[in-house]
Amino acid sequence: MLSCKDEKDKQSPIIVILDPVENAEHAVLDNVVVRANISDNEVIESVQLSLISDDSKNKVLPTVTFQVGQNEYLLDYTFEISDSLLPTSRYYFQVEAFDGDNSISSFQYINIRGMNREQMGVFVTCNNGSTADLYFDQNQFVFQRIHQFSKRYQAAVFNRFNQEFWFVPKKDNKIEMYDPMKNAVSFSRVFNSNFPNPFTTIKNDNRDVRFTIADAGVKGFNQNQNENYTYLAPATRKVESLGIGELVNVVEEVDRTGGNRALIVLNNGTGASLRARNIFSDVVDLQFIDDERVIVFCNTAHGGKGMLFNTTSTALQNNLFVTDSIRDVVKTNVGDFLISTKSTIQTYRPSTGSLVNYLTIREAVLAYDDLNNQVYVGFGTQLRVYNYRNVSAIRSTSMPDEIVGINVKFNQF
Repeated sequence: MLSCKDEKDKQSPIIVILDPVENAEHAVLDNVVVRANISDNEVIESVQLSLISDDSKNKVLPTVTFQVGQNEYLLDYTFEISDSLLPTSRYYFQVEAFDGDNSISSFQYINIRGMNREQMGVFVTCNNGSTADLYFDQNQFVFQRIHQFSKRYQAAVFNRFNQEFWFVPKKDNKIEMYDPMKNAVSFSRVFNSNFPNPFTTIKNDNRDVRFTIADAGVKGFNQNQNENYTYLAPATRKVESLGIGELVNVVEEVDRTGGNRALIVLNNGTGASLRARNIFSDVVDLQFIDDERVIVFCNTAHGGKGMLFNTTSTALQNNLFVTDSIRDVVKTNVGDFLISTKSTIQTYRPSTGSLVNYLTIREAVLAYDDLNNQVYVGFGTQLRVYNYRNVSAIRSTSMPDEIVGINVKFNQF
């Protein structure tokens, strides 16, 4: 008996990167020419070019794919470092070639110089009867009302990518984008909703704005107001809290009756559901520690607590810490979390597991200035700014109405 089979190609392509020069410095928004000679004993099917952060090992811009169909290929491509928010750091280009059986990658390091930042001011939102007033301070700590929304406040974020303020009204099904340069709402979108509070969470990753809609799921808009991210919840369920990570997102999904809660891990780029884990507490916020681990801040009948959720294994550690009922959470640039509770403001440090009192202020609204390492605290009509490290109040003022939201505005130059 004779048998025959196709011999698998065991020889990988050869890649020689010609440009850019190793460790050359480029600024964000520069065009960088990438050239490489690629050859193989068989036909090269495709070549991919990616820019990757050396710190996180994550791709920072979309991968470019080239269909080849020959055994020798000269890659000659002008790569635009189009993300103005990339920080100053070391990056590398990855050139990957695939011949149908084998793939191989080659790397070339570059240094990218990010834009400088400066604080341009602070937004403070106050509820005024049935409306929300938006105040702005341009670093003189003198707040002027710049806009009045038609509804009460639910949540808001300031998107540093396009320097615009995104507002979610309370008990409404509309999202609005306020442009400070035009002094007007320049974009709005209405969503159908079967719930009295359709929007429960709005967050951003500095580039895109993502928010939950109770009977739809998670939506996202990029800087051009194009809808580019969607997770649709099952018809019997609704989504509430949202956490945004580098690789994946996490949402809290719950039955319409309020029972059977679960943490759903979503693909960061498409919104596709990847994994799930049941949870039995009402989530207030979801904050990533690193690429895989998420602190789940939640409230129970006995007060607030923190849990640790692993997005890869779906392991859930129940008793990270116990505290009073939680209202608000912000993350500092040293990895600590500030937690506003019913009775105080506390600091939680994941590296040591320590939870300590920070300020004896009740039910505060928080914001964090990562450029100056300062904390903004709003309680009632009072607004204060503290140096985070030495817990000293450096500024204080009164607003006309109850403070319900604070956003620090940054710009780049």
